[in-house]
Amino acid sequence: MNGAVFENVITSGLPLAIALIPILAAALVPLAGYLGDRYRNILVLAVTGLVLVLSVFLFRQVWQEGEVLSRFSVGFGELPLYMRVDHLGAVFNLISALVWFLASVFSLSYMTHESRHNRYYVFYLLTLGGCLGVFLTADLFSLFFFFEIMSVASYLLVIHTQSEEAMKAGRLYLYLGVFGGLMILSASIMIYWFTGTVELTPMLEQLVILPARALIAVLLVIGFGIKAGMVPLHIWLPKAHPVAPAPASALLSGIMIKTGAYGIARVFTVIYTPQVPDASALWAYTQQMGFILIWFGILTMFSAAFMALFQGNAKRLLAYSSVSQMGYILMGIGAAAYLGFEGPMAFGGFTLHVVNHAFFKAGMFMMVGAVYFRTGEIELSRLGGLWREFPVTTVVFLFAAMGIAGIPLLNGYTSKVLLHHAIVEAYELHDSYALYLAERIFMLTGAMTTCYVARLFSSIFLGKKPDGLKAKGKEPLNEKLVFIAIGAAILFIGTNPFFVLTELVGPVTGAFPFDEYRFNYLMKTDFWDIHDLQGMAGIVAVAAVLFVAGTRTGLFTRKLPGWLSIEYLVYQPLVRILMLIYTRSGRLLELSVDSVYIQSPRLLTYYCISGRVLENIVDSSYIQSPRLISYYCISGKILDSAAEAIIVGSLKPLREFSHRVNALEKGGPVFGRTLKMISSALELTYSTWLNFINLFFIQSKIIFLSAFYFLFDMDYSFRGKFFKIVNTSNFEYYVLILFVSLIIILLMQFIL
Repeated sequence: MNGAVFENVITSGLPLAIALIPILAAALVPLAGYLGDRYRNILVLAVTGLVLVLSVFLFRQVWQEGEVLSRFSVGFGELPLYMRVDHLGAVFNLISALVWFLASVFSLSYMTHESRHNRYYVFYLLTLGGCLGVFLTADLFSLFFFFEIMSVASYLLVIHTQSEEAMKAGRLYLYLGVFGGLMILSASIMIYWFTGTVELTPMLEQLVILPARALIAVLLVIGFGIKAGMVPLHIWLPKAHPVAPAPASALLSGIMIKTGAYGIARVFTVIYTPQVPDASALWAYTQQMGFILIWFGILTMFSAAFMALFQGNAKRLLAYSSVSQMGYILMGIGAAAYLGFEGPMAFGGFTLHVVNHAFFKAGMFMMVGAVYFRTGEIELSRLGGLWREFPVTTVVFLFAAMGIAGIPLLNGYTSKVLLHHAIVEAYELHDSYALYLAERIFMLTGAMTTCYVARLFSSIFLGKKPDGLKAKGKEPLNEKLVFIAIGAAILFIGTNPFFVLTELVGPVTGAFPFDEYRFNYLMKTDFWDIHDLQGMAGIVAVAAVLFVAGTRTGLFTRKLPGWLSIEYLVYQPLVRILMLIYTRSGRLLELSVDSVYIQSPRLLTYYCISGRVLENIVDSSYIQSPRLISYYCISGKILDSAAEAIIVGSLKPLREFSHRVNALEKGGPVFGRTLKMISSALELTYSTWLNFINLFFIQSKIIFLSAFYFLFDMDYSFRGKFFKIVNTSNFEYYVLILFVSLIIILLMQFIL
């Protein structure tokens, strides 16, 4: 973009419509809610359904044309709001819209036991608009704009219950979200400063010569890594999920953390790639960053899976599971960067795992939420034997659990096969023992994943039902429909891997400039290869041993020591180090000040010497003063003569002007009356204007007081349905102010 102002170039208005419709519709939720819960629910379903339909059309348009572009002159200063949707963005957008619509249907029954419905749905739609906007933008500034909308709006979803635990988790979520946004913004400004553009295009040639190239990459990874739940930046996730409503948890885990993965994918597979990928030696730099990201992914998947084994709260267990699954995706992105031009296997693997994870993890959160909604229990030790009360939920949960474990014929198996092939290719590229070790940890993490999902499923649905555990009512129809749709998607992807590879993974991967031979190798992947099936059988066997040993010994019910956490091992020592640096620097400053005071006599001596030198200079100036005074007097005399000539010369024109005015005054009665009429007209105009101003302020005061007392009376008197709707006490002002301001800003940018 290079800082230039572009005219609107619109290939399609769909990207902007998909992002803005939920944001603008959020302002209508309070009004619809005060008319009735039914009207509000219809509005939310209509908006999310419309967004899903538009996303389907956008997906088809991208598959047919290859890319959809929209550029608008509104935006950040001279930088326009730039939206460009390729195959990867279209997939992320469609999956997000689909899961969001399913969560909306699920919310119809789940949210009945929650309060503050209007506020929930306002920020529910705002978060949707921000999330989809991230996937549809084509530059870092526009991405940052939607990223911040999503982060701030989703904060209200996390603290929805407003309990002490929810507020604490919400503050951590908000602080880290704002910090991550500042990291992204800082990196974006640096990129724009050095390259003159913030477009999501290959720019490794420009970045690699910069001294700050590594700093830019680190800032972007930290910013997006916080949202993605990358270890050690994941600490908000296990705290936010247990306190948020189940539909919000499903979206936080299934969709919103994907915005972080999407950002990291754009950094390493677009920004830090060369413009000529097939003949560039610059891949070595991207390869180094990819190696580091692989290990961050391995650390994330393994540590979070280990923590999930020991969780007694079902939602917290799923939260750690989400972190672990994001480790698989980050490892795939790192492998794609490490393999570079030869990385289509890794690229296809993490893309497919994003799709799979959206289904099985969002579904599991909603199903656990359904159990909590009808039993009031979320602790595994107080659950069990619920398969009779939840037959549909039990079957679909089993499908989701087997999918996340990577069991053949379920969706997770397909993406994990591709990811495993990718890490093996990365190991074989340089015969790296470190990556061989990473592959072994990958397999061990798969066994741990199978173990904790087996424990979760058996603890909720199998075994003996605890005394006093009762389920209220039967599974509502909307829940059944949502769960059946999720189960069908999990089963379809798992039983049709070649169709998914050809119709989804192939087009997305083929849109990027990878090596043709490696791309064809990806498209010929045999998912039923005996080695892959044997590997999966080995994972299940190890998981079975872990499950039996942990269950019989009660190992998984024991609490982990307090020191075994990222907060204790990383953040608390970091805070202590920062405090030590701060106190030591303060002490150093204090000693410096003391030293200055102690050395003050010497400084005073230097001051006296410098004063004596200054005095000598002044004396010398006084000696030369007669000559300076002479120059001053001459210049003053010249100035005096010039002023006198001007004043004296001005008397003649002034005298002539006076004579002419006198002649006009004696010009007769007609001229005199004309002057008098003009004077009277000016006086009348002036007095009329003063009277108008006075009347305006008097009437404004009357109108303001009348409106104030009218609204005041409405707050404390019941006058029918209309007054109940517009009664000021019914409005949550901060919600209205936020949306009115947002709509005004958007309209002003388009109009002005």
